[in-house]
Amino acid sequence: MTLLAIMGSVMIYKGTKLLQERRFSSSCETLTSEIFLTKSLAISYQIDIHLILEQKNGKFYLTRNTDFSPKHIKPLLESRVELPELVFGKEDLVKEFYFYGNGWIDGEEKLILFMASHLKKQYNVEVKHSYRKAV
Repeated sequence: MTLLAIMGSVMIYKGTKLLQERRFSSSCETLTSEIFLTKSLAISYQIDIHLILEQKNGKFYLTRNTDFSPKHIKPLLESRVELPELVFGKEDLVKEFYFYGNGWIDGEEKLILFMASHLKKQYNVEVKHSYRKAV
């Protein structure tokens, strides 16, 4: 009976760890697709979009804002997404990006995010312009 209890507790520990890693991977995929969607909407509709990535009280949020948007995409643009298991690091932080209708992006080109449950696992996101700069 004791052996079964020990094996059960080990399985629960491993299962919890796997679940956290899956949530982390899912949040990273969601963040990447949200950044790509923001970039695509800005270029397709020729509008400027302000993207805010915010870590507040241990939670990570993505918020999009714009001054002008067609009515049929307004819910997409003025939304807030919570991403579990993602953090910038230990302290609260805000990173902002501006996606312009001409394909230009203002903000950092590379984000480093960490898994909330342990900061050893990290994910890199590259935010690149949609066209090449003239030389």
